Amino acid sequence: MDYSKRVDMISAYKEPVSYQPPEMLPELAKSTDYPNRNSLQYRLTEPVPLPENKLPSALDLATSNGAGNVIVAGNSYTGRLWAGGFCAWQTVADIGSEEKVSFSRRCEALVTTLCYTMDDALFLLGNDRGSIELWSTGNAVRGPGLYLVDNRYEHIGAITALDPSNGDERMVLSGSMDGCLKRWDYSEGDLHSTTTLHHAHSAAITAVATDRSQNSLAVSCSHDQSAFLWDFRETKPAIALYEKHDAAFTAIRWCDESSWNRLVAIGDEAGRVFFIDTRQPNVFLETVTCFDRKVHKISFHGKRFAVLGNTSEVKFFDEKSKPIHVENSASNYVRDIIWDGQSNDDSELSCTLLGWDSYLKKLAIKLK
Repeated sequence: MDYSKRVDMISAYKEPVSYQPPEMLPELAKSTDYPNRNSLQYRLTEPVPLPENKLPSALDLATSNGAGNVIVAGNSYTGRLWAGGFCAWQTVADIGSEEKVSFSRRCEALVTTLCYTMDDALFLLGNDRGSIELWSTGNAVRGPGLYLVDNRYEHIGAITALDPSNGDERMVLSGSMDGCLKRWDYSEGDLHSTTTLHHAHSAAITAVATDRSQNSLAVSCSHDQSAFLWDFRETKPAIALYEKHDAAFTAIRWCDESSWNRLVAIGDEAGRVFFIDTRQPNVFLETVTCFDRKVHKISFHGKRFAVLGNTSEVKFFDEKSKPIHVENSASNYVRDIIWDGQSNDDSELSCTLLGWDSYLKKLAIKLK
């Protein structure tokens, strides 16, 4: 091959100096010499800000506190810039009403995790830039109003999981795309990381869950096809809950009922939910096939639970893992669920579902 005759690709495809399209939109619109400059027009077009008290169309997350207040977060995946925002309401029944919004805020990054803490006036938010934010909705000193208490950038990757403890200790557990697991203390008015496990998993952490009865215990799962039980009282806190699964784990929760003792529910990319006893690792006590695609979220309400996946369906199960209802009214992904009423109500199961395309559905399931 005669390399002296080869084409210099850089010079061949370089924009000539004479190619100078207009740099302003009005002039560009009138120009006939430089047609089809869609990319340039896109860059010159200013993004349209989302109106106050209004959420993006992709509703992703919801959380509620003991007082019944609700925060819903959404993200924009199709606009000029990908960003998120959240709005709050006094009750679940008010969700979606712009006139009844308690507070709202636009975010410069995608909101990836959201949860209330044990304090009704404090909530935590994580985003795709690795930031964890502690927000307050008011206190006796500053009065009512939303304000940022603390903001920490200690994760390298995007925050993928967040769960607060329910005991006396004011602790919260976070996981990220880089496989790092961190435990935070927010009891002194700010966020202070007490434990950092940089290589807790060898791939992205997909979910974490704290034990409802013991502050020191937690579980996590990852794309590395493993799940771990963590006991933060120990010098080496990790215990393998399940290793070398045939698919990546995507969701994990402790079972709420005390009669279920030490059971953990875990979902995978193949659309299955498994139950594992923390005292008997690497053994699936039960397998529930839910979807033909990944499980996005498992949510318990007393003896019953709901499973959400990368699908428009939501499946509800009783304490024996028998289906009691399939909700398929959504046209796109259903992303989160808020339970209504008491968990010991045996006559009706009430909840609110939310998802993409501004999907919002208040659901009442009659139980036999």
